[in-house]
Amino acid sequence: MSELREQVPEVPLDWYFEHLLPPLPAGIDTEEIVTSLKESGVITNNKWAAIVEHPRLDKRHEDDVYAGLKKIFEDIIAAGKTQNSDLEQQFALKLTYTWRGSSAGACWQATKDNEGVTHAMDKCVSQLVYDMQQIMALDPCRRFTFGTSIMNRSFRLWFCCRGAFLTAKPFDFISEPEKLVHVFISLAFASRTDAGWDPSMACILPASPTGKRQYEIRPSIGRATRVWLVRDEDDPSDSRYVLKDVWVDSERQTEDGIRSALLKDVEEKCGSDARAIVEKHLLTPVAFEKLHIGAVFDDTTQLIMRGGSMPKTLDHLKLVVLQQSGLSTRSQVSITENPVDNVFSGTRARYFRYGDTARHGPRVTSRFHYRIVFLECATTMYDEKHLGNVLGALIDVTEALRWIHKSHWVHRDISGGHVYWYDCKAKGLEGENRGLLGDLEFAKVRTPSPTHEVRTGTYNFMASEVIAGCYLFDPELDSDLLDDPTQLLVTDHISAPPFAFNPLHDMESIWWILIYLLYFNDDKQNIAHVELADVRASKALALFTQEGQTYVRQKLLQSYSELTVERTCLPLSFKFVIAIARAFAAKLHAGYRKFEANLTLVDERHFEIHDYLVKALGLGRDNPQVNSIELVGVTRPQKQESEASLPNALVVPLFTILLEKTTNFSG
Repeated sequence: MSELREQVPEVPLDWYFEHLLPPLPAGIDTEEIVTSLKESGVITNNKWAAIVEHPRLDKRHEDDVYAGLKKIFEDIIAAGKTQNSDLEQQFALKLTYTWRGSSAGACWQATKDNEGVTHAMDKCVSQLVYDMQQIMALDPCRRFTFGTSIMNRSFRLWFCCRGAFLTAKPFDFISEPEKLVHVFISLAFASRTDAGWDPSMACILPASPTGKRQYEIRPSIGRATRVWLVRDEDDPSDSRYVLKDVWVDSERQTEDGIRSALLKDVEEKCGSDARAIVEKHLLTPVAFEKLHIGAVFDDTTQLIMRGGSMPKTLDHLKLVVLQQSGLSTRSQVSITENPVDNVFSGTRARYFRYGDTARHGPRVTSRFHYRIVFLECATTMYDEKHLGNVLGALIDVTEALRWIHKSHWVHRDISGGHVYWYDCKAKGLEGENRGLLGDLEFAKVRTPSPTHEVRTGTYNFMASEVIAGCYLFDPELDSDLLDDPTQLLVTDHISAPPFAFNPLHDMESIWWILIYLLYFNDDKQNIAHVELADVRASKALALFTQEGQTYVRQKLLQSYSELTVERTCLPLSFKFVIAIARAFAAKLHAGYRKFEANLTLVDERHFEIHDYLVKALGLGRDNPQVNSIELVGVTRPQKQESEASLPNALVVPLFTILLEKTTNFSG
């Protein structure tokens, strides 16, 4: 809920029906269905016969109070089939504590006192937001999902896709039966596509409970990003490729288009040899497409939201982030991960695509569905376990960046998950083992801008200035100014231009990859002493899990002399690589100081640090002792008794339950 800025746009119910809810089937008249339900006794005295008039006043448990919804649902479906006998029901309503009907489902609470009602509703909403987020995260076949929440007589609809999280104005489902009929009929007879599933993907369930799921992706291929290891069913060689499935902002280019434009610029500005070097160290696309649903591009606004622009004036539903102590184990949803668990997970990246959340209210983002297949199945820096290969990958990527930067481009999202080592020899393939740079979605040409650039990148590897959104490495003051204060009167102060991403920020991200890997790995043959584990973990936490700790990261870069075995508490066998990191930081720091001495000029000579860094990293790769180091993940420090609390223990069971629910759900 923090990611949602603790508020959700609340759209009019009619707008939700028109643009989000699956359309009513042909031949359905909800008013006539309500009339028939009154005649059959399903609705008596202007209320549902199967539900008490005021659920909050009922002393029974809410599960029993709302159990009548199942019969109401079935009666509505039967009435709909009477109007149109050709209708085929696709979805049923199943009631559990948190019930899931056509998709995400609903949760409710009922209690007597007003204070209890408020808290119950907060828990209900927390659970629902959590469930919808998990369904979108865990089921790759989902393009969007619906949710419903009930509080006493108030029925609220929710919606989540890759571009928006919305709720509708609630309605009284007891006194306004036609609206409930509309909801149930729309969902029960919706196609799988209209209900949010991707028609191009199908889940192949494993033969055994311990087996892995596989997915068939049916198109020829010719910000929930998912990456798949795939094979072409028509390829007799059974070769493996990598498929990337992503929702791209509508105003942005596709990754294949960005790659083509970048290579063209490199060739025009630096020559064909430079292009060959860059191309060698970029992932190679073999197929790509904007995904279609039928004959229409799959996107969040024109297709999923049926072209509906958001109403100009909206209320916003305030979300309440509950404290763990206020939740029962039955409805635990506000889970705070142990920060050490988080930092040692190794692959969790936080993205800041649109700037700081505090500056922007809720929004709907128009995104299109895009897939691209790459030739190389390579290993990310998170997973590469040979230090020599890590250094080799950083060298190759730095060499490619030399020409990318000379062509006035910047990558803007270099991270441990976007730099790869491609060991083609180990896979029995022809070619040269090499480092690769991928994920070009945010690469761009450097151009002057009248405003500050939006913060972009993966937090663990973002340059300090990018996190801060301003220049941090002021040059030394002019000596004349320090010697003679009268110079203050004759020296014009030129304000710095708006902050913009530059090549040094890409190179700092390369440095952070190295620092990250040193902190979160041991030398398998020379494990660091256990007494250093807590100190090392605290340093890692300060650097990589505390958003906003710009000073800590900046200080490490500026105080490069502190990068020693003793100061970092890293294994002694890392001493040579720590020295490389120290030299890397010194060169970066000097580059920043030189560049920021005159920010009014764009002088590419300030970024000529690539050759130095390639040589420095090469010293490590060519060192037999360094090259032989096999990395192994750091053993996580043991938790204290008080830290092993129930909420943290619930992380795995909750994920498991949701995974089972979503994957076993079929139309």
